[in-house]
Amino acid sequence: MVLYSHSRISAFRQCPYKFRLKYIDKVRPEIEQTIESFLGMLVHDTLERLYRDLRFQKMNTVKDLLKYYNEQWEKNWNTAILIVRKGYTPENYRMMGEKFIADYYEKHKPFDQAKTVGLEQRIMIDLSGDGKYKLQGYIDRLALRSDGTYEVHDYKTNSNLPLNEYLNNDRQLAIYAMAVRKNYPDAEKIKLIWHFLSFNKDTVLEKTDEELEQLRKDVISDIKEIESTAKFPTNKTKLCEWCEFRPMCPEWSHIAKTEAMTIKEFLKDSGVVLVNRYADLTEKKKAVEDEMNRVREAIVRYAREHNVRTLGGSGYDAKVWSAEKFKFPGKNEEGRQDLEAFLQKSGLIKDVSALDVFLLSQKMDEPDWPHDIKKALRKFGRRELIEKIYLKKKDSGE
Repeated sequence: MVLYSHSRISAFRQCPYKFRLKYIDKVRPEIEQTIESFLGMLVHDTLERLYRDLRFQKMNTVKDLLKYYNEQWEKNWNTAILIVRKGYTPENYRMMGEKFIADYYEKHKPFDQAKTVGLEQRIMIDLSGDGKYKLQGYIDRLALRSDGTYEVHDYKTNSNLPLNEYLNNDRQLAIYAMAVRKNYPDAEKIKLIWHFLSFNKDTVLEKTDEELEQLRKDVISDIKEIESTAKFPTNKTKLCEWCEFRPMCPEWSHIAKTEAMTIKEFLKDSGVVLVNRYADLTEKKKAVEDEMNRVREAIVRYAREHNVRTLGGSGYDAKVWSAEKFKFPGKNEEGRQDLEAFLQKSGLIKDVSALDVFLLSQKMDEPDWPHDIKKALRKFGRRELIEKIYLKKKDSGE
């Protein structure tokens, strides 16, 4: 039986290929850590020390905490830690962490709002009741207020401030709320508190019993999907830049490899040469296509002005074909959804191969298609003049 966690499920939702490497193949990543995760780890550790010492009646000053933070930075820093954002140094991040700690300290001192129940507290949830689907996690800080309210605290060092809609859909703290409700029978009220340290802002939400029950079902559904998955495709997103498996991912491995090359090595790499050649040919093709379109328009215009259908050339004749056809909105064009809904409702979608607009256009000219259907479809499209040129090689005369 696999013991799941929020991070394990999130990895699958983010990128199934990353999930496979990390949890199935158990591949050791080439990138040890990003500086964002390194910073987050040390800030969490420093705030944990603050509240752990308070339980022993030791009140640290902000100077004490910053001293501890900087000692841990020096002790644990290494050059293998990845800095994704160009133009920033380790010192920039170190000072940012100092500000997070100092701002939090100033805002929450003397830290008597609630009594700390647990720090980095491990929780376990039996989602199905039969031990088949179990989930574990670690709460940054669990606290109890004097009015009996339990608080689940989470420290965030990321540089963006999520909207309430995002937080309402955030699963991690809600999962922790499920565990608190089960493990602490007196927990009638549970508050979820996110501390966004970059903005010195706290956000508080509560979950209803109905929301937690729906979450339980959703998590079980996710686990079933993971366990039934045979293929683990890549999912290319902005988050890839911070992925520890980027150097071995088929989407990024060649790019990561070439980033480490000198200019000379880069220009000699066979993959780089092929891409550059293909890009060059694509540009030339575009230029040729643009020129062909201009000549085509000139041929059509000439044929129309001189009332001819076939023009003679040196080695080829050019036949100009024209006809009015009905033009319907393409896949991402305005009116497409209304057209699809009409065809589904009319039961005609099968006649146009799941809405092949070219085939639908052909159907509009078929005499045996119902007149009332054609009439209804006209509001979704318009007639356009289509003109094509067909080249025919001249006979050699032999």
